[in-house]
Amino acid sequence: MATLAAAPPTEHVAAAATGRPNPPITGLSWAALQEVLAARSERPFRTEQVVRWVYRSTITDFAPMLNVPQALRTWLAETYAFSSAEVVTQVASADGDTTKAVLRLADGALIETVLMQYHRRSDGTGADRSTVCVSTQVGCALQCSFCATGLMGLTRNLTAAEIIDQALHFLRRTRQRPPVVRNVVFMGMGEPLLNYAACLEAVARLCDPLGAGLGPPRLTISTSGWLPGIARLANEPWPVRLAVSLHAPTNAVRDELVPLNRRYPVEDLLAACRAYQAQTGRRVTFEYTMLAGVNDSPALARALVKLVRGLDCHINLIPMNPVAELPYAPSSDEAVQAFHRTLRQAGLIATIRREMGRDIQAACGQLQTTVRRRPLVQEHSS
Repeated sequence: MATLAAAPPTEHVAAAATGRPNPPITGLSWAALQEVLAARSERPFRTEQVVRWVYRSTITDFAPMLNVPQALRTWLAETYAFSSAEVVTQVASADGDTTKAVLRLADGALIETVLMQYHRRSDGTGADRSTVCVSTQVGCALQCSFCATGLMGLTRNLTAAEIIDQALHFLRRTRQRPPVVRNVVFMGMGEPLLNYAACLEAVARLCDPLGAGLGPPRLTISTSGWLPGIARLANEPWPVRLAVSLHAPTNAVRDELVPLNRRYPVEDLLAACRAYQAQTGRRVTFEYTMLAGVNDSPALARALVKLVRGLDCHINLIPMNPVAELPYAPSSDEAVQAFHRTLRQAGLIATIRREMGRDIQAACGQLQTTVRRRPLVQEHSS
């Protein structure tokens, strides 16, 4: 298995190497921005003005900051990039509910971020809402066998700015075309808990009322089972949600799907989840990608019931988006429904995620891989 050592951020070095030396404005904390502006003898309230334009508006450069003096706008544009990422291509699913963007970072690396839009059900329940799924690393070291990102290996961690700018990309879009993004899930390329500091800095600024102003419970951090990170997350002041990519209830199957299981087996992972819940009081979500003939049998459904007994959890069954390079196929609708029925009959909270974005290669890493192979992809947007 590839090394699990955290790859360092390369924001400033990479920018300079590509002739784009300006660091992103989103790389500054409020305190850092205030210090920078104070050094220019700007009045204290200018910090809040700039931050609100960056985090709460639909603009994509400094020029439209109309309540900010022209001289300051010019200086900001000369000193900082408005974003750490630029759109290479953006494609929407046929139903318009899923939009995937491939973003190029300052060092030329490509990452993906996905907008998922949900609508009020025909029976009147639910609500129109939007969720953005952000990446946290370029590639991934964990090499889960059913994941396209795992084919890439790990290049580096993303900076907090590179994570934040993914969310802001679709926040700006949906402010113009609601429903506005209210949820952010750290479930894209990479293992968030192996890029812990940058992820938590992104959480802090996305939740800050002066920043994007999202409620902490509307942010979800996913992990393939990095136990030190789960324990650390329980002590954070931000009450974000925890999702665990489980995918199998036994070590025999999970060893094949999630190689990290050989280091932290299922029983240790569940013990960590129980400890997390005891400390925080928060429900844990288990993500379970349904793979035909691999993890979708009635016996494994019963094993899953036994594994999570007594834990307040939500089990999210996910139809697989096929990846041509990988030897897995989606479970049949019948198998998914039978698996779900077993969980429900045992009294568990279990849902089947609505299949989204298969026609635009929405599985993690798929579209980025296509763009990397064919760099000149025409941009599409819904």
